[in-house]
Amino acid sequence: MTRFDLGRRLEPIRPVTDLDRGFRAEIADPAWFLARQWHLGEHQGEDAASPALVRHVAAHHPVDPLLPPATDPDQATDPAVVPAEAIIEAESDEWWTPGRRIRVGRDLATSRPALLADTSLRLDGLPPPYDTLDGTGVDGLTAYRRRAELGLTAADFPGVPTVPAADLWDPAEFVHTAEFTSGGVALQVPRHRGGDVDWYSVQAKEPPAPGSGPEVLREVLPSRLKYPGAPHPRWWQIENAHVDIGGFPPDRSHLATMLLIDLVMSHADDWFSFPVEASAGTLVTLREVVVVNSFDEEVVLTAPADWSLFRITGLEPSTLAIWPTAVTPLSDRPVDDVAVGLDEDANLLWAVEHRAAGRDLAPSSAATGPTSPPGLPPQAPATSGEVLGSEPVTYSYRPSTTLPRFWHPYPVREVDGRRRFVQGQLRDLEARPPVPMPAPVSPLLQDPHAPAAGPVHQIEPAALPTTGVRLQRQWKLARRTDGRPVLWMQRQQLPLIGPPVSGLRFDVAEARHPSAG
Repeated sequence: MTRFDLGRRLEPIRPVTDLDRGFRAEIADPAWFLARQWHLGEHQGEDAASPALVRHVAAHHPVDPLLPPATDPDQATDPAVVPAEAIIEAESDEWWTPGRRIRVGRDLATSRPALLADTSLRLDGLPPPYDTLDGTGVDGLTAYRRRAELGLTAADFPGVPTVPAADLWDPAEFVHTAEFTSGGVALQVPRHRGGDVDWYSVQAKEPPAPGSGPEVLREVLPSRLKYPGAPHPRWWQIENAHVDIGGFPPDRSHLATMLLIDLVMSHADDWFSFPVEASAGTLVTLREVVVVNSFDEEVVLTAPADWSLFRITGLEPSTLAIWPTAVTPLSDRPVDDVAVGLDEDANLLWAVEHRAAGRDLAPSSAATGPTSPPGLPPQAPATSGEVLGSEPVTYSYRPSTTLPRFWHPYPVREVDGRRRFVQGQLRDLEARPPVPMPAPVSPLLQDPHAPAAGPVHQIEPAALPTTGVRLQRQWKLARRTDGRPVLWMQRQQLPLIGPPVSGLRFDVAEARHPSAG
């Protein structure tokens, strides 16, 4: 038996057979179109030509390393080789990673077996998962710091940098401050809070003198400025459909979107760019720019005196600092995580260690309940249960409520004629006799240059916003310009949504019910 299946489908029918008419782009109302052009001022055109050639003279001033090449053979502080973040954010002992402390210590134990008998040289305080090796061998870092006392020489520490990295961290204001030189002038990186370093991170007091650096003449070909969503200069060119410039509303409070829309709608494809050859770690200054157009006319370009998009404070408008920045470096989990903020209820500044030495210490907020750091006994949980209203209630006196062991107070004191938040130490008033609480573990709450008589750490009040700050230490791994890896310990200041609240109270009378568990 023969079977026939019938189906229906919709097919588009081309309304016209002449494709040339569509390419002619006919206008239904030429008078309206001309009136619209007159309204927008398009009839006031100029007999202008397109740029065909650009001649420019650029002066290049290399940024000098922080250390001279004689004391820094590895170029660890050379901005032309190492990312600026790794130079500015470096710690003095960051070369001593846990693996190197263990490896150098084992080499010393092999070459100097007598060191194994000294228990003060044993490994201690290693972060997880290296903490299982605590107390099992010689600590290379401890032995290196006591090398003069132990009679050790540089031959016992092959590969160890003879000059440690410069520590540019200010523990009182939680910022980095660096100063480079280029072309005989000082380039300052003030109040760097950690993170990306770019041209806007630098400022200077004066520009380099003309003729102080090599000046190079170049002739290059200009090209139209291209960006996602840019209109094409010719008809029937397919533009990028993934970017819709019209999707950005002209918000008066957002100047960037207004400039973008003005650039696209008013100037369209009239922007051109030309390349300028430069090396990383240099100051580049355009001394002269001449544009030769298609009419063989030469036009000298000058930078505006009152405005510039990339102007650096203290330098000429045509000067730009080029750094070898660390692009998307690999990051580890923070080794230290500290919250610092002013508790208005307790009238104290608190520094709360959420994480220190690679270990979790505190919860995200005091409301989640206290926890104890490793090596300390857990705190007793709060009693709970049903209470009968007919039972008698007794009260017990407590000098103060108990805070977790990782909350550190900073009362206001006068230090050298300045008001500072000075690190204090709580005492456990529940113990008899009262005993002091443990000191901070994180080096973020320590000042290596503090005097022996104290204070151990102080904070500048002007450096703290009302919502507090969050401090982190974490390893970063990136690449140098020569392809070699560079590892550094980044210290970074981040904003907080709100300061830590302790709920600290003094002279507390606690109610106790016999039926409560």
